[in-house]
Amino acid sequence: MVVAIVHEQDAARAMEALGAKGFGVTRLNSEGGFLERRNSLLLLGLDDSLVDEAIATLRTVCRPRHEQLSSNRGRDQTAANEVDVEVEIGRATVFVLDLGRVERL
Repeated sequence: MVVAIVHEQDAARAMEALGAKGFGVTRLNSEGGFLERRNSLLLLGLDDSLVDEAIATLRTVCRPRHEQLSSNRGRDQTAANEVDVEVEIGRATVFVLDLGRVERL
């Protein structure tokens, strides 16, 4: 099983690209805790031989972006030492899980 966390702006393109290659995908909306950005969790049940192709497909559509965030995010916003920090968002975080048993009902 492939579990991919993708940025909301990439999710539709990722679903389309994976679907065009015949991969069945389930999409769940989520939100990251650290940056508090909207994401999508993509679930793909695949044979081991197809995992690399699915990851390569995600790599082509999940692009990095840069944003300026306040260093005081989530803390007292009145602090005088507030600094903007550039962070990279986007791309995809992919987990590949071996499943002991899968049944399609």
